[in-house]
Amino acid sequence: MRGDDGGGAAEQAPEETADRSVGTLELFFDLVFVYAMSQVTILMLADISWAGFGRGLLALAAVWWAWVCYAWLTNTSDHAGPAHRLLIFLAMAAMLVAAVALPQAFGARALVFGLAFLAVRLIHVALLALDVRGEANVGAAALRLVPTLLGGPALLVAAAFVDTPGRELLWIAAVVIDFSGPVLVGTAGWAVAPAYFVERHGLIVIIALGEAIVEVGAGAEDSLGRPSVVTAVLLAVLIAAGLWWSYFGYLRGGAERRLRATGNRERARLARDSYSYLHLPLVAGVVFFALGVHEAVAGAAEPLALLSAVALAGGVALFFVGDVAYRWRDHHQLAAGRLLAAVGAAALIPVAVVVPALAALAGLTVVCVLLIGWELWRRPAIGPVDCS
Repeated sequence: MRGDDGGGAAEQAPEETADRSVGTLELFFDLVFVYAMSQVTILMLADISWAGFGRGLLALAAVWWAWVCYAWLTNTSDHAGPAHRLLIFLAMAAMLVAAVALPQAFGARALVFGLAFLAVRLIHVALLALDVRGEANVGAAALRLVPTLLGGPALLVAAAFVDTPGRELLWIAAVVIDFSGPVLVGTAGWAVAPAYFVERHGLIVIIALGEAIVEVGAGAEDSLGRPSVVTAVLLAVLIAAGLWWSYFGYLRGGAERRLRATGNRERARLARDSYSYLHLPLVAGVVFFALGVHEAVAGAAEPLALLSAVALAGGVALFFVGDVAYRWRDHHQLAAGRLLAAVGAAALIPVAVVVPALAALAGLTVVCVLLIGWELWRRPAIGPVDCS
């Protein structure tokens, strides 16, 4: 956390700008979120409806913010002590219980999910207290955030005792409390390690893309002998590769350098907006794509149902829109090619309900190939122009 209210990069202490990589403990911790994201997809696959999509978004927002809290906690501290490590392992166990319960978090296992999720956040607060002890200014900033850290999960526990639609309303309130905390409390006192922060969020995008690949395989496993299904798998992987390109292909070190060149106070705001907030649409886009691609690969020869088409093509479009928003907040540059790719993907939604799913996958592949080809040809600058 150790930050200040300082101005430019020249005011930063050496330890605040030191390079640091994501360690094996964080990678181990993130494994439970691989499973949690897959459970969000399962939740929506069980009820492919607008209500099911809404519950999926609420569940994803809860899982995302749990991960965000720990990403901020560990970004300037390696938590190498036995007490820290034990608490992180306990948080993993609690998060795993929550993930197991997640497909029925709005039903029979609502209380299990709520209590496990509250335990994850209580452990986070305990780790936060260990991290800031002896630092009055930083500790005060952490204490201001505690009510929002615990208020949201407490509402999820209360939601277990309320029927629909009251349960969903309490979930919405919980998400609002979580996400509004850093805005209402502010970011003074919070520090960001640029290399670590950029790498950690890149890895969570990879985790989301990994979930999409898992759903490609799950959709294909019952009918892999059909040529149409094999072709659908190939196209689905190419689309996932197109999403990977959009995020990683032209990063060019610009994201890390942008954070590094910013003073501590503005750096924390930039990290909050660009990563804690604007990376959620990226991850949500991949999760919806995972749902849609499961249905598309499983029924490659048939048109998609409307909501499956929305998930497939709309998920790709949401990812590109999220990428455009992230680049704009980070660099104040409009990634016009990716915005056009989002429009092209969204335009395939009505097409996907009248043509075979294989054709819809082919259309999305063309959108991704055109985007990559255009960027290889024009080489647009995304990020500081001297970051090659």
